[in-house]
Amino acid sequence: MCLTCGCGDAHRVMGKNLTYEGLREMAVENGQTVDESLSILATTAAKDRGDHQQEYDRPWDTGKS
Repeated sequence: MCLTCGCGDAHRVMGKNLTYEGLREMAVENGQTVDESLSILATTAAKDRGDHQQEYDRPWDTGKS
């Protein structure tokens, strides 16, 4: 999908992106709803950003042009 690429289609399979279905599978495995998983993801990312800001600031080389 494109919960991650920005295309706006949460169910579209495109490369190494996260789909709604993938997120739902992760939520079920963790005994959570999709909304709970999204909230945890945002909270964890905010904490990690605080701990590792330099990683968020760095432009990563993906090998793609």
